[in-house]
Amino acid sequence: MLVDIYRDETLDRILIIEEGKEIPRISGEGSKFLKGLAFQRQVDFKDLPMGLQSEEVMESLKARGFYAARQTVTVTEVEIQD
Repeated sequence: MLVDIYRDETLDRILIIEEGKEIPRISGEGSKFLKGLAFQRQVDFKDLPMGLQSEEVMESLKARGFYAARQTVTVTEVEIQD
């Protein structure tokens, strides 16, 4: 299955929907989440971005028709010796 991935400019919000489906109409606080999202790319479901749990994404797609989340990236410096 192909999915469309939408991201915001700072890459902290992600919305995933099935290929060919519209971004769902979400009201209230949820509509604020959608503001500023733009199509990033289309991938096969098996090639979801790292860090996403495919089972959780699939459950959400089946139940609501979309998967929405915030991502937090952690950077840890490592020391490399010669």
